[in-house]
Amino acid sequence: MPEENDSQRKSWDLMIGITLVVFGGLRLYNQFKTNIDWDFRAMFTLLFIGYGGYLVYRHFQNSKKD
Repeated sequence: MPEENDSQRKSWDLMIGITLVVFGGLRLYNQFKTNIDWDFRAMFTLLFIGYGGYLVYRHFQNSKKD
């Protein structure tokens, strides 16, 4: 049972990570098309993209070990 929950968690982490990277990238792209300034919103979006990238990276690192 714990292995099944761990597998589901890894799958959700991968989907969440990809979603954060894609939507964060789109949001950042649209923001820079309209406004060049580096404001708080742009920095916050970069944090989400970074966290999404970390989740994807962690998923593939754990997949290699298993």
